[in-house]
Amino acid sequence: MNHPFFCGRHSCRRQTPSPSRTTRIRLSDCLQRETFPGPALPPSRRGRRLRRATVTAGLALAVSAGPAPAGSRRESIGRGARFEGRPACSCGGIRKKGIFAHPPWKGGVKGRVIGTFSNIDMAAVKTPVFTFFMGMQDGHGSTKGVIYRVFVNGREVWQDFYAKGVWKPVRISLAEFAGRTVAIELAVDTLGEHYANWGEPRIVDGSRILYDFVAHVPEARKTILLWKDTPPGPLPASLRRERKLRKTVAMNIVPTPRQITWQELEFIAFAHFGINTFTDREWGKGTEAPSIFNPTEFDADQWARVLEDAGIRLLILTAKHHDGFCLWPSRYTEHCVKNSPWRNGRGDVVREVSDACRRHGIKFGVYLSPWDRNNPNYGNSPVYNQYFVNQLRELLGNYGEISEVWFDGACGEGPNGKRQVYDWAAYYRVVRKLQPKAVIAICGPDVRWVGNESGVARETEWSVQPANRTFHGKDKDLVWWPAECDVSIRPGWFYHAAQDDNVKSLKQLLDIYYKSVGRNSVLLLNIPPDRRGLFHENDVGRLRELRNVLDRTFRTDLAAGVRASANSAANAHPADAAVDGRNATWWEPAGDDLPATLDLDLGEPRTFNCILLQEYIPKGQRVEAFSVLVATADGWRELAAGTTIGHKRLMPVKPDVTAAKVRIEIRKSRGAPLLRRIGLFKAPMLP
Repeated sequence: MNHPFFCGRHSCRRQTPSPSRTTRIRLSDCLQRETFPGPALPPSRRGRRLRRATVTAGLALAVSAGPAPAGSRRESIGRGARFEGRPACSCGGIRKKGIFAHPPWKGGVKGRVIGTFSNIDMAAVKTPVFTFFMGMQDGHGSTKGVIYRVFVNGREVWQDFYAKGVWKPVRISLAEFAGRTVAIELAVDTLGEHYANWGEPRIVDGSRILYDFVAHVPEARKTILLWKDTPPGPLPASLRRERKLRKTVAMNIVPTPRQITWQELEFIAFAHFGINTFTDREWGKGTEAPSIFNPTEFDADQWARVLEDAGIRLLILTAKHHDGFCLWPSRYTEHCVKNSPWRNGRGDVVREVSDACRRHGIKFGVYLSPWDRNNPNYGNSPVYNQYFVNQLRELLGNYGEISEVWFDGACGEGPNGKRQVYDWAAYYRVVRKLQPKAVIAICGPDVRWVGNESGVARETEWSVQPANRTFHGKDKDLVWWPAECDVSIRPGWFYHAAQDDNVKSLKQLLDIYYKSVGRNSVLLLNIPPDRRGLFHENDVGRLRELRNVLDRTFRTDLAAGVRASANSAANAHPADAAVDGRNATWWEPAGDDLPATLDLDLGEPRTFNCILLQEYIPKGQRVEAFSVLVATADGWRELAAGTTIGHKRLMPVKPDVTAAKVRIEIRKSRGAPLLRRIGLFKAPMLP
């Protein structure tokens, strides 16, 4: 996408303020693996296979920091891993001589970085003690934490989880190894990208320093161990306690009414329209003349009719993109429609689109770019922030109800050479005051960016997320922060005539729908109006095809009203509540014992190829693992399995399945699962 979000190839990641370092162990430190999984590993590295790597190829290690399975191969240290001695490692503003340890992270991997110190002579020592300080490196925004581990002669003798930004002293008795020569490995496991320090790591005997690890780092063997999900070896008791506590806290975090309303929309639209439409660019420079904006056949009702026919329930308009050109006659800039020939300078795109949306039952939202390449005060932070607030007030106070306010984090230097510092808190106050029902998205506390521009959510998509301190404040730990999946129907986000024949295929759009709406997220599909001011015929035709298939697929629910039974059900929440067609009822097992099963008796064999599951999210998101089974002559056969459900989980099944009985089995959950709906559908075969 051409809005710089939080991804490496866009500027926002570098320019959005990083959360300040943590000063306490936070529940979210233990949540990262589940909520922010990294990019999928290539097929050759999937599963629980581990890899051992060493600096010197083929050189046997004196010890091994945890077992590596047969078939793993060695390679030189890499993937961003570092293990180096430094004269000063900073933590909490205090510097200590130490070892800087950064586990591997490049390519989305997780792993362990290890320093092996061989031939440590303790032959003449009676009470050796290993002393050091644990601490997170200053200036890094991650709060995910790491696991420190110490191995002696291949045996793990100590471990702990840590995520604090202050030094913590540690003393480990090595008395059982007195009188021997040993090899010691210092290892750091990542739970997400993080910088860790071993402050003043030494072996001492009373006041005498026997071995200074920092001095011996150059000759230490440095290795890495890679994994996909969970570090090998036992997890520290402190981490296990935090994870247990985290489940209890996370299951009780619930959405606000505005978030529930937004999630129920499921399928919404973007309309990128502005100066770039007439320059054939994706990013404007801010120097374009307003006179080039002239959509001679502009028809907002055509937009609204297309959206209504497509089943799209909200439209977000780019009221101002990075070029600073405003689609409404702003009092605060001349770089807007009032200086264009369109409607003789008396037009207002925001007015016409918002009014048309309401006439057709479509909710309306606005995108307002904080980055403004036209405004001369950009970079003079206090002055520009007031300008931006003034524009927000214009949009939110004069165009009726706004359902979503969309901020990206694009940021640059102003004419004065200074980088603009956005006053997010001030922006949020304006939104909450003027449009209290609106969600604030992306650079906002209500809705987050899914993390890619393909419109695809993760297989495991939690709405409970670690708080972002910039957007949620410093006092919150875990928050309800659901994902929005943005993607364009064309290669570009603004209209380009050369892309008229590159509209996404029906098969592509269906795949996106199932992997966004069907993975606990909202799909935001961009449909760029052309220079006439209309949705192009090719885009309209594809949307019509998409709606036709979705209607045919979900028109008849084969599970609606069928007989349901469960191995357990709480009072007032029976099994048939999951198939009664009502939004405010749910099946809930009587206790926390798992697995919990719910059986559907379809009465006769029915053929289906799509499974729908929904949790009752007003009480939170709980399910961590489930499976769907069908009854056969040989017993129950697993048809599909997954992790999270949330608002909605859609699971296409190939080939078609014919069965008379279906079972939903909840295998893992944060407390008693609350299943609002089970649906079975038959999607038509595509040509």
